[in-house]
Amino acid sequence: MKLFEMRDFNLQVTEETWGLLPFKAILKRDKSRTKDTAFKEMLFIYYYSDIRSDYIYIVNNKDREREIKKDIGLPTDWTMDKVIQDAIAYYEHMSISPIAKLYKSSLKAADDISRYLEMTDVLLSERTANGSTVTTLATITGSLKSVPIIMRDLKAAYKEVVKEQIELEGRAKGSRTLNPFEDGLSFE
Repeated sequence: MKLFEMRDFNLQVTEETWGLLPFKAILKRDKSRTKDTAFKEMLFIYYYSDIRSDYIYIVNNKDREREIKKDIGLPTDWTMDKVIQDAIAYYEHMSISPIAKLYKSSLKAADDISRYLEMTDVLLSERTANGSTVTTLATITGSLKSVPIIMRDLKAAYKEVVKEQIELEGRAKGSRTLNPFEDGLSFE
């Protein structure tokens, strides 16, 4: 479902988006003429939820919320209320595919691996009851050898997710490719 599009570093919200109940609630509660708060909240939803967001690598939701809020200029006392949470849940439900879900899980796994590698001093100091190390240096260096492969695979997965979203967005806009027999047969 294509509700948002980044064009020339500006978020474009499709007109149809405002007709969907979760987003209509955001627009309706902003009583200002310019609807600046509604637009910032939509920007927040995009950066918080969209797989193409530059913030999606922040797997801790509270950290991601704090960074986005600061960067887009939402007030410091602004919090995700039920209206925003409902809109995020709706957007994620309507825009996530099995491929995108798998990619998000891969980001979480990569973050876990990163935290593991950050703790090498603790891991090397852990000892068993008989005094030998719990985690060996060979285990850690073996993990390090896997990092470039993980990075390459994550890049390739990201490209596949974006490619899939472009294909799905094209279908949602009505540009559809017909299967060989859908358009009828022509024997001439």
